[in-house]
Amino acid sequence: MRKNASASAHSRRGSWNARSLAVRILNRVFMQAAWAEELLEAYLGRAGFNPADNRLCRELTLGVIKMKGFLDWCLEAFCTQRKTPPPRLLNLLRLGAYQLLLLDKIPAHAAVHETVEAGKAFLPLPQLRMLNAVLRAIAQEGRPPLPDRTKDLAQYLAVRYSFPLYIVRRWLERFGEAATEKMMAAANDPPPLWARVNAVLTSPAQVRARLEAQGLPCLPGELPAALQLGLGAFAPADLPGFSGGEWYFQDPAGQMIGWLADPQPGQVCLDWCSAPGGKATHLAELMQGSGKVWAFDVQAAKLKKVADNARRLRLENVETIERVPTALRADRVLVDAPCSGLGTLRRHAEGRWRVQVQDHRRLAQTQLKILQQAARHVRPGGHLVYATCTTEPEENEGVARAFGRQHPDFYLQPGPGSRGIPDSSWWCPEGFFRTYPGFPEMDGMFAARWIKKRSPAVRSPAQAGG
Repeated sequence: MRKNASASAHSRRGSWNARSLAVRILNRVFMQAAWAEELLEAYLGRAGFNPADNRLCRELTLGVIKMKGFLDWCLEAFCTQRKTPPPRLLNLLRLGAYQLLLLDKIPAHAAVHETVEAGKAFLPLPQLRMLNAVLRAIAQEGRPPLPDRTKDLAQYLAVRYSFPLYIVRRWLERFGEAATEKMMAAANDPPPLWARVNAVLTSPAQVRARLEAQGLPCLPGELPAALQLGLGAFAPADLPGFSGGEWYFQDPAGQMIGWLADPQPGQVCLDWCSAPGGKATHLAELMQGSGKVWAFDVQAAKLKKVADNARRLRLENVETIERVPTALRADRVLVDAPCSGLGTLRRHAEGRWRVQVQDHRRLAQTQLKILQQAARHVRPGGHLVYATCTTEPEENEGVARAFGRQHPDFYLQPGPGSRGIPDSSWWCPEGFFRTYPGFPEMDGMFAARWIKKRSPAVRSPAQAGG
């Protein structure tokens, strides 16, 4: 009895070190389809770790998720059983293998010992013994050789960069070897941290001066309100100006979408898929806090995050709605559609493991329906912007072309907006906006912008020769 009580107490204590917390999160990510960043924020917020352990927990959690494909391929060489290990054991094997094969600052003996110690909170004794044996073998023998690049390029890239094989094959077919490898490498790099300065309250120069006065370097981006922050590990609420609403975390590719909508002060805007509020609040800022932004999302529970962000940014012209009134007509309608998210893998590494090849066509059908519903609320002369954060053509060009064929009352408006948006290679000949991960250093985004004709008889500028 005394031995069991002691073991139970040890397990409770052990479950709250960096490795055991990483395993808890990995179990939920891979067994319950949870999202790692949300869990890290929740768990680390109450774990009471020191900064070093916070960084270790984040590194282990996100690193294992990102490199799961590579780790599983390596583990196959060391796990002699034909059956796949049980999920909790497999996650601990991944955790140990990640430290042994991909981190150079943790001694091998420490990686093995600490991972086995963490396993005591999750595994029965026979599985603990297997965990110990496999990790010791990896520590002794090292990484097995990668697939032969010259014989099977797709397989080599899939293992080397830890990607599903189907994505690699699709990208190779569309982009070629060099661009595909660059995109995959970018997806595995730590994401740069970008802020969008709230022009209603301050200016990029003022925010930059305050941050640099605190020893926090930052650089201006191409877009008017963009600042790249070189901050490392931090608590956002502790940064100058964040809690006061002076800036919002947003990649430049995401910022571009608000500029494409080109909202004007005093207008009415509708953000159809608004949670968590990045683009809705950007529209409100571009309108200088005037007019109205209606923020709608089918997942009503997520609208609280939109309202919280608008409140922090002190934007009183954002209002959340759980249902879009039939009679509502807006000058700008933005549809940031739910998608496969393959343009943001460096921020959401688990996304690569959740999307299947058949999902792109299924998502495209849903996206087109959402776009058609939203289009009913564009007033004549108004703008409709469709955006995704994926690289895949079914969800991007495919949806945009289908909408264009079915809606002759809208015409495509290519090119940058009227407020200094860079006119660059981001615009493809067909008139769509597109960025890819690593080209340049931003997320992958797609957007199409249409204008609703003022009357059926009015031709588009292209039709009129203008």
